Amino acid sequence: MTHDSTQQILSQLTTRFPGVPVGPEAIPRYHFFHAPNSICSQKVRAVLAYHQVSHSSHLLDIFAGETYDPAYVRVRMQGCARLGVPLAAQHLGTTSVEASGCDGCVVPTLVDAQDKTVFVDSLRICQMLDASEGGGALVPAALRAAIMAELAVVDDLPNYQNLAVRVVPASAPGNAFAASKVARCDTLLAEFGDDPVLRAAYEAKRAKEQFAADMLFDDVALTRARQAVVDALDGLEDRLADSNGPWLFGATITMADLFWGAELIRTEDVGQGQLWQLNRLPYVAAYYARLCALPALCSAIVDFPGARLAPPKSAVSA
Repeated sequence: MTHDSTQQILSQLTTRFPGVPVGPEAIPRYHFFHAPNSICSQKVRAVLAYHQVSHSSHLLDIFAGETYDPAYVRVRMQGCARLGVPLAAQHLGTTSVEASGCDGCVVPTLVDAQDKTVFVDSLRICQMLDASEGGGALVPAALRAAIMAELAVVDDLPNYQNLAVRVVPASAPGNAFAASKVARCDTLLAEFGDDPVLRAAYEAKRAKEQFAADMLFDDVALTRARQAVVDALDGLEDRLADSNGPWLFGATITMADLFWGAELIRTEDVGQGQLWQLNRLPYVAAYYARLCALPALCSAIVDFPGARLAPPKSAVSA
């Protein structure tokens, strides 16, 4: 797709979701489309804050279904095509684009207004921003392999199930969150099914959420998801015990610390903070306290309006 068509779609999108400049630049290079309580958005916000990158902040409401907006999906689908991975048609419960594929109806999305490049994978967005705006400070070459291994652990955790059962009424089925997304896709396909780009996005999203509704919320799957978090935190405890500094890799803050910060805050928000409390994982508990005091994580999550997970129990239409 040409730069002109990208600019036209971006113009429509920024009209639909006006942005607020963040940082010293009056006309920032980057347009950042994100949601307050999206964990992937939180990771990118943390990197933007850490490197103090100017950007235009465009907030979307997940629970109002704004990530399915046709103008937004058109821009995001350009990023999916650029990424060169299939559209996600199955849900593994994780945020890993590498494992699941690209989703045309989620956040975050970053658009470089200078060269009209669209970035859609939070992990790759964070790496790009760190390399281009931060000189690679969060992923130093000597630690790259170890840091990337940590990022993969965080990206592969089953956050979806733990979130989804939290945001539905107690009387609703565990898969109600996913089922509501299937219904939303049905409505959008009826309205926009003649558009090949939108049809592809909504059909893949429907298949992904139907898979989630069918496969991720029985007792066995939920137990497996919770155990995956327990195992990951046990491993983190061991690595923190071996660290010779306050952070995972000693005295230097890395992207691994920012990602783990987002993950631990989310874990507490879904009611699993007891996994490291009561002296069960003392290194993780102390690490969590340090992470919550980091300015970048305070800006991105702790003090960001709506970032802490407290949606109304009736909100199942995201």
